[in-house]
Amino acid sequence: MADSRHPPVFPMPRTAFVLLMVSVTLAVLPHVQRVPPWLLAVFGIVLVWRIQVFRQRLRFPPKWARLFMVCGGVLGVVYYHGTIFGPDAGVALLISAYLFKQLEMYTRRDAFLIIILSFFVLATEFLFSTSLFTSLYVFVVLVVITAALIALNMTDTSIALWRPMRAAFVTVLQAVPLLLVFFFLFPRIGPIWDLGMKSTIARTGLSDRMTPGDVADLSQSAKLAFRIEFEGEIPAPRDRYWRALIFDRFDGKTWSAQGDPQSIPFSPNRLNVNGEALRYRVLLEPTGNNWLPAMPWSQLSGVKHRTSNGLVHYAINVVDSAISYQVETFPDYQYETEGMPRDMWGVYTTLPPLGNARTYALAKDLYRRTGRNPERMTASILRWFNEERFIYTLKPPKLGSDSMDDFLFGTRKGFCAHYAGAFVFMMRAAGIPARMIGGYQGGEAHPIGKYLLVHQYDAHAWAEYWVNGKGWVRVDPTAAIAPERIEMGSLRDSLDELSLLDSPFSKMGLRNLPFMSELRLMIDYVDYLWFKNVVSFDSGVQHKLLQRILGEVTPQRIAMLLGVCGGVVVLGLGLWMVLSQRRLLELDLADKLYLRFQRKLSQAGLQRETGEGVMSFSLRVQQRFPDQSDTINKISCLYSNIKYSNRSEKRDTDKKLTSESDSIAALNQAIKNLKL
Repeated sequence: MADSRHPPVFPMPRTAFVLLMVSVTLAVLPHVQRVPPWLLAVFGIVLVWRIQVFRQRLRFPPKWARLFMVCGGVLGVVYYHGTIFGPDAGVALLISAYLFKQLEMYTRRDAFLIIILSFFVLATEFLFSTSLFTSLYVFVVLVVITAALIALNMTDTSIALWRPMRAAFVTVLQAVPLLLVFFFLFPRIGPIWDLGMKSTIARTGLSDRMTPGDVADLSQSAKLAFRIEFEGEIPAPRDRYWRALIFDRFDGKTWSAQGDPQSIPFSPNRLNVNGEALRYRVLLEPTGNNWLPAMPWSQLSGVKHRTSNGLVHYAINVVDSAISYQVETFPDYQYETEGMPRDMWGVYTTLPPLGNARTYALAKDLYRRTGRNPERMTASILRWFNEERFIYTLKPPKLGSDSMDDFLFGTRKGFCAHYAGAFVFMMRAAGIPARMIGGYQGGEAHPIGKYLLVHQYDAHAWAEYWVNGKGWVRVDPTAAIAPERIEMGSLRDSLDELSLLDSPFSKMGLRNLPFMSELRLMIDYVDYLWFKNVVSFDSGVQHKLLQRILGEVTPQRIAMLLGVCGGVVVLGLGLWMVLSQRRLLELDLADKLYLRFQRKLSQAGLQRETGEGVMSFSLRVQQRFPDQSDTINKISCLYSNIKYSNRSEKRDTDKKLTSESDSIAALNQAIKNLKL
């Protein structure tokens, strides 16, 4: 009698077990960089343990040990992420349960549950990426998981690996036509959950807080931020400023964005626009925030958003998946030229009352010497940055508590945030409204697709100050220290040289290979086409497609179109399956005809020996009945052709036969003609 504490283990076929373990590994693999490091160690231990159980070298852990593992896993995830909510923590919890379930896979039902969980874990990858590579990877793993499901339902204990894999591949392919019908025609609905995808990992992409004094060594990210398709010519790099957020508060150490940017509304009556518009489309990657980068001043369409008083656009919902929106930009604009509200004046001139005494004194002295003119003071500050020994570097030294004094009179080494922050501080110290702008500058023009690539390493900070009669005026202090950063529009070469770019294409050894840059751009172009034509196929694009097909789009017409297209696909698949089944029946008929041939020979006193091949048997029969040699050879060749040859390959005995049906008929006639 079996011990109730250790129920009998389902004797899983070896092929099914191998496919199941491969499915588990491939489903977890994309999350390796997201889950806690200890979970990877648990994954390795659990996998080895389960394999040893299958080999009967180990037993399943007792119930108390499994309970301890589960509790430890939950506590570990909470400790690492600080929560159990959100995609990162949620996926880590799911993977923990998924892995520990391997150690109680006793029955066939448990194995089926593992497969179902494999589908769920695999699907979670789309919470983080919708790229073409991710989609292809998911498709391949989907086939492997389906193969494991098929293998579990096979009764043969010695299943060849290719059999369930081939069946799974055919099964998944059969679902593709119906999938395409639903993709293009089924009405798009919004997500049923709201994902807070905001990352807690420090990087040099865009953030709503910037503390240059704490940054001693920048680690740059080569991750794509967004692409831009222009209707006309791409602007020069020095004109590509992609505005995303406003840093308007400084506590002596950290610059922070507006607490609630949407609470300060945009005032259209204070905006003056001149010149022609520049039109383009932004293809924005997931950010986990709601900033919508665009050149100033811009009007957006295709996405629900609000515009703040700082001329920054914010999506209504967090951008946790790739989106696209149309932009109409008017580079020649003026905002708030006739005055500024008192409360806003206070926001844009406020500084900490203590610290940075030398910077305060310098600013007030410059303002006095420039005749209290904001534009002259700006020119004076930029000239000072240019003529003194200020250095633009991506590896700045740390600063002390008086960060502005330490930077301007001490280290004099920094990147864009140091110089923009110092400029805004000095302008405010002189009583001039100023603010720091965060966004991206430049971008890389793609030579094939004629679009612009903006990466996270293109994140940039510049400044604006207010002039009565002119409104807000943009100034980029970085241009005074490192004009090549603005004119070239990309930091890639500099980052490569400093080995700071975390990209497989950025290592010096690879960068010198002539084909690596072309390969990187070609891969991006393919991914761009995928994003443009598949990922960006939202409700708006779908509505336009349905309008072209149906004219007036109504629920009744959509249902009718879905029914017709879906019915055609189902009928087509059904016909294909019937024809496939018919082919199998025809092959069975060939066996019956060959058995009739053998019975004729048996009546003539000639038996086919066990294990004797068709052609070997044919030669022996021809020696016995030389006068029927041609007919016997034709029968054997036809039968071998039907049973063992590919559909596209026919033997020389009858090249006119184009299908199994013709071969069956010829075989039947040849057997009738056989006279023994």
